[in-house]
Amino acid sequence: MNLSEHITNFLNYLGAQRRFSKLTVDTYRKSLEKFSEFLCASQKNVQDIPLTSFCEINVKGFVWDMKIKQGLAPASICEHLAALKSFGKYLVRSMVLSTNPAGNVPMPKRPKRLVNFLSQKDLADSKFPEIEHPTYKQMRARFLLELIYGSGLRISECQSLHWNQIMESEHLVRVVGKGNKERIVPITESLLKYIGLFKQAEIEAGRLPTPTGSVFLGANGDAINVRTLRQDIHDLLRDIGWEGKASPHVLRHSFATHLLENGAEIMSVKEMLGHESISTTQVYTHVSAERLREAFKKTHPRA
Repeated sequence: MNLSEHITNFLNYLGAQRRFSKLTVDTYRKSLEKFSEFLCASQKNVQDIPLTSFCEINVKGFVWDMKIKQGLAPASICEHLAALKSFGKYLVRSMVLSTNPAGNVPMPKRPKRLVNFLSQKDLADSKFPEIEHPTYKQMRARFLLELIYGSGLRISECQSLHWNQIMESEHLVRVVGKGNKERIVPITESLLKYIGLFKQAEIEAGRLPTPTGSVFLGANGDAINVRTLRQDIHDLLRDIGWEGKASPHVLRHSFATHLLENGAEIMSVKEMLGHESISTTQVYTHVSAERLREAFKKTHPRA
C-alpha cells in the first residue's frame, strides 16, 4: 500500500476503534494531508507516494519547511508533528514499520503564555442579576455558563451533553470528554436551580426535553451546533462588561484558576478538567504564582 492508503486506514482506526470525534479526526487528516502535499512538492511522482517517503529526514524537512518557508507558529507546527508521531506509532503497532520515523523529531518549543481568565469578582453573582422575563437564548447562555464555569466542561462536552448525564440528586454530571473518556464532575447549586427553568424554556420554545435527548437543542430538535453555543458565551461575557477574549475556554480557565486560588489540590482539578497529563493543568499554578508575584511587588516595602 502507498502512503495515502495507510493514512486512510489510520483515520478509520481513529474514528472506529479509538472513537475520536469527527473534529479530531479531521484535524489529523489536515495535518497528514499537509505532509503529503509537502512530499508531492519535493518528489517527481506526485500520483503515488510510497510509504518509504515517510522517513525521519522527510519529517525533519517538513518541520523545517513549516518553520522557515511558511513561518508557522510553534503551536501549529506541534499540532502537525503530533499527528505524524501518532501516525508513526500506529504503523509500528500494526507491524507495518519497525520504528516510528517521527518518533525522534523534537517538538518546537512553545513560548510560555499565561492563560486568559476572569477574576472571581468578574464572575460574582451580582454581575448576573435576575431577568424577569428572560428570552430562551438568555436562559440557554446562563445554563451554559453554569456548566463551563461551574463544572469546567469543554464547549464540545456541553454540546454533546444529554439530560440523563446530569444526576440532580447526586449533584454530579457525567461527562464524555476527549477520546471518549468519561469523568464525573460536581455541579453547582446554581445549575440545579436553573434545570427546571431551562427545561420550561425549552418546552415554551418548542424543544421537548427527554432523558436521552440533548440538553441544548436546535430549532429542528437535533443537538445545537457548537458555533451557536460559543456565540451565547461571547454575548453573555460582553453583557457583563468583560473586554478580554470572550470565549467558553476563558470560562474553563477561570474555573481552574479560581479552584486553585481557593485551595483545591491540583490533582483534583486535573481530574475535573479531564486532563490526561498533570503538566497540562500546571499552567494554572503559573497563573496563580504570577498573581502572587504581582501582589508582592505592589505591597511589600522591599519588593
